[in-house]
Amino acid sequence: MKTGQYGWGWHSENKSTFTDKPILLDLGLVKFNLSKNMYSSPLDFASDVRLVFENAMLYNPKTDEVHGMAHQLLFYFEMVFRPIQAKLPTNQRVNEFSTVYEFD
Repeated sequence: MKTGQYGWGWHSENKSTFTDKPILLDLGLVKFNLSKNMYSSPLDFASDVRLVFENAMLYNPKTDEVHGMAHQLLFYFEMVFRPIQAKLPTNQRVNEFSTVYEFD
């Protein structure tokens, strides 16, 4: 994700895509946390992935390509994660598509 034509938008050098949380969250950190088994559930993992894309949309104007890419990638992530979430016990399911952004 960090390489290629659009890779610049998803790592910590692009400070405009992050909130003021104490730890900057990017897809590299999500990958690291996943590789170290730091997520207690698939929902915790999904929450961090969503936060990366939601922050990118929140802190970049709709006219910015980062916003557009984040919108597309979040939509794709939700589509891919939906079957995983469906297999979780009912009490562990959450609503997808948070309210940070609007669909046009």
